Amino acid sequence: MSVTNRLARVNPVYFTAKTAVSLMAQAGIPDADKIVRALALENNAPLQNMPDAETILGNAIVVEAKYRTMCRLIEGAGGKTLVDLPCGYTPKAIHMTEHGRTFVGLDLPIVVQEVEPIIRKLVGQSENISFHGVDATNFNSLQTALRDVGGPLCITTEGMMMYFSDDEAETVVVNIQRLLREHGGCWITPDPEFALQFSGTFQAVFGEESLAKLMATKNTAQGQSAVAALGNSFIIEPSDIPASQARAESLLARYGLKAEKVNLGGNMPELSVYKQLTTEQIVRFKEAMRQCHYWHITIDETKRLRDTERFMEESPFALEYAAKKGILHLSLCGRLDTISAPQLLLVWEKVNNGGSIAGVIIDCTQLQYISSAGIRLLRAMQESCSCRIDFSGANAKVKEILQQNGFWMMDET
Repeated sequence: MSVTNRLARVNPVYFTAKTAVSLMAQAGIPDADKIVRALALENNAPLQNMPDAETILGNAIVVEAKYRTMCRLIEGAGGKTLVDLPCGYTPKAIHMTEHGRTFVGLDLPIVVQEVEPIIRKLVGQSENISFHGVDATNFNSLQTALRDVGGPLCITTEGMMMYFSDDEAETVVVNIQRLLREHGGCWITPDPEFALQFSGTFQAVFGEESLAKLMATKNTAQGQSAVAALGNSFIIEPSDIPASQARAESLLARYGLKAEKVNLGGNMPELSVYKQLTTEQIVRFKEAMRQCHYWHITIDETKRLRDTERFMEESPFALEYAAKKGILHLSLCGRLDTISAPQLLLVWEKVNNGGSIAGVIIDCTQLQYISSAGIRLLRAMQESCSCRIDFSGANAKVKEILQQNGFWMMDET
C-alpha cells in the first residue's frame, strides 16, 4: 500500500475538504474551478453522495457565505500573516497573497501533498506562501510549522472543530492559545455556530423540506469523515443554544481566551449563488444569518492559563514490535496521531500479511496521547483480529481515551 493510501486510511476526513472545494466551484468562487480540475474532480465525485441538486445548492450557499465572510473578517483583522488551519483545497492562499498577506497553510499531510503543487502552479513560486503537514492536536507539529513565521497571526479554523472528540477539541483550544501567546494575534472561526448556520440556511431556502436535506448533509459528512458525531464541547447545539454556548465560552475562558461574536448577517458580502435563488429566498436567508455569529477569539489578559499539566511537551513517536505465535507485541512511545499512525499501519500491514495475527498486546507505558486517527487505526486492527487487543501501562489520559472507545485494559483483569 502506498504512503498516500495509508494517510487516507487513518484520516478519511480529508475527503470533506474535496467536497468543500467542489461546492466552491459550484458557487463560482474564483479559482475554485481550476483547483477542481487539477484534482480531477470535474465529475463532482465528492458531491455524488448528496441526494439531489437542492441539497447541493444548500451546501454551496453555506460554503460560499463562509468563504467570502471569512476572507472579509481576515482582511479586517489587520495581521499580515494568515495561518489557515485547515487550509484544505480552497483558493484562499491565492486570494490572500493577492491582497498582500503571507499565507501559511496547515493541514493533514495528505492534503498538503496534493494542494501545495496545485497552488504553486497557479500563483508561481511566491515567498509569501508555505504549506505544512500537521496534526492540530499535536502542538510540536504546529510550533515547528510556524517556527520562522513572524507575528501577529490571524489563525483560522474553518470546518474543523466539529470533527473532534471533546478531548481533542480541548487540546486544540490549548494549542491555539499557546500559539497566540507566542506570536500574538487572533483566532477567527465560524465553527462553534456551524450547525446554526446550516439549519438557518436550509430552513430559509427550503422550508418544510429543510430537515430531510439537513439529515442528508449530515450523513454525507459523517460518511466522508468516519466520525460518529459532529459535535463536542466547543460546538453550539441548536436544540439548547444558551447552555451549549455557555459551555463553549467556559472552555475558552478556562484557557485564558475570550470571544467577540461577529454577526454573520452584518458582515456577509453579496454571494454569487444568489442567482440560483428567488428574491424571497434571499431575503429569508439574509435574515436567518443575522442569528449567526463568527467568533473572534483573543487572549484574555485578565485570566491565567491553568490545568495544563497534560499539555506539556511530548516525546517523539517511536514503536517496537515483535510477533510471537500469532500475537503482535507492541510498545508505543509519544503520540499516536495523524502524523504517527501511518507508521504503525505500515508495521501492521507487514506483520499481518495474510491475516497471520490473531491478537495484539500493546505496552502503553510511554504512550502519551491517542488522537481519533490513532483510535481509527486501532479499531481497524481489532477488526482483523480474532482476539481482543489488550493494553497495559497506560497513563490516566490514554486509559480514559481507550475506555471511552471500548478498548480493554489488561490492568483491569
